[in-house]
Amino acid sequence: MENKLALINGVGITMDKEQPLCQGIYISDGIITKIGSSQEIKKLAVQEKAEMIDLEGKTFLPGLHDCHVHMMSTGLSALGINLFDCQSINEVITKLKKSAKKENWVFGYGLDESRLIEKRPPNAKELDVFFGERPVYLIDRGLHYTQVNTLAMEIMAFTGNEEGLSRDNNGNLTGRLHALANAHARKYFFDKLTWEQREEAIRHTAKMAVEKGVTTIHAMEGGDLSSDEDIPVFLEIIKNLPVHVVLHWCTTAVENVVEKNLKIIGTDILLDGSIGSRTAAFNEPYADDPSILGELYYSDGWIINYIESAHRAGLQTGFHAIGQRAIAQVLNCLEQALLNYPVTDHRFRIEHFGFPDEQDINRAAALGVVISTQPAFTYLRGGPGSVYENRVGPERNQRAYPIRDFITAGITVNGGSDSNVTPINPLMGIHAAVNPPYRQNAITPFEAIRLFTIDGAFTAKEEKIRGSLSPGKSGDVTVLNRNPLEDSPETIKDIGVEMTIFRGNVVYKK
Repeated sequence: MENKLALINGVGITMDKEQPLCQGIYISDGIITKIGSSQEIKKLAVQEKAEMIDLEGKTFLPGLHDCHVHMMSTGLSALGINLFDCQSINEVITKLKKSAKKENWVFGYGLDESRLIEKRPPNAKELDVFFGERPVYLIDRGLHYTQVNTLAMEIMAFTGNEEGLSRDNNGNLTGRLHALANAHARKYFFDKLTWEQREEAIRHTAKMAVEKGVTTIHAMEGGDLSSDEDIPVFLEIIKNLPVHVVLHWCTTAVENVVEKNLKIIGTDILLDGSIGSRTAAFNEPYADDPSILGELYYSDGWIINYIESAHRAGLQTGFHAIGQRAIAQVLNCLEQALLNYPVTDHRFRIEHFGFPDEQDINRAAALGVVISTQPAFTYLRGGPGSVYENRVGPERNQRAYPIRDFITAGITVNGGSDSNVTPINPLMGIHAAVNPPYRQNAITPFEAIRLFTIDGAFTAKEEKIRGSLSPGKSGDVTVLNRNPLEDSPETIKDIGVEMTIFRGNVVYKK
């Protein structure tokens, strides 16, 4: 049976330059067929005997996008212990003891060492005192390292030679795992999940998303981020979720992605790490540890070959790059790959693009790169006295995530959360882009909405089918209780989601 839905008496911000505003919208069988005045839409709805919703002056937008989500990791947070609010190692251990479920593994997430008095996580020996007979697996808030205890390392069968196994001054393993050791641990932990647990995690994240007005998620899954065993579960249930999922299989196996008829590969494969873990790669040392420059995880030759392989297979691709050295590396490699195998409209994605210099911003624009960034990073963790400033110093900190410069240079930029690094919440992302810690990086509310609508769709090559309220596009709509273009810029984050409509169906209502 055909589904017909009309919205009337609203304030529609369409993100369609041909008709930027409207009062109503008509959706038939999941597709927008008309936008216009309330009178026009109401007349059509009566003729077609459609369901009609009076918005009573509320604002409606194209369905909001979150363009960087770890759906599996986010969903698994429902199974784990949130450690973000802990302020000391003692608090971490106390919370683990109090909240650990009876299952064998003690699983915690959101561990943020910058918030701990000791400025480090509990090491394996400290965890062993209380959990000597249970394996402990704790995930860093930024997802760039894992902290485990001795039993967990034994169960995971480390040889002791893996890159990223941290040791103390006496050469003893601390249980802090970076790089390949972190990937090894994540693969072990996530591989042992059941199909039911994976499906529950995915559906949990989808439910969280629609409650925040999200109708499209760019999901970073598989590979070293979680488990390739997640991919069959996504492919089985993806059409029955209440959100549209653009699946990014973060693998390097081009042939596997082609076999599954996916259109994008990688994009969150890590070229460097994060600021919090001091693994983002810079040319100048970290301010709080001059011995550290960060890490590059791949050689230029490997990156060039990978990009060429993806482009030859007709796949969109990209990489994670935060530090200036990683950004310069990926742009150098992209330039060479395009010389070797020219591709038009590749929309090569760089996830984060956190600390570029002016030259590389202009190079990215000239190369046709699209940027997938997270405005909430600097809003929540930047600014004077922040962990970012502690790590990189006040001057470099002011250059963090300069979205204003990206847009001025002509780069298409999308917005995301990197959940569960920061929460799925596009309105927080819009607010953060308008109100960054340093005003020179601010963009306008309209520009910020673009990050999470039409420009988000463009970065996934989907601008012809979603991202604006235009006839012929998917009937995805987010209804808000206030207008972000008329609200005070300082209160955008307080705007509430009243309703989320996906393909003409109401999937969330306050």
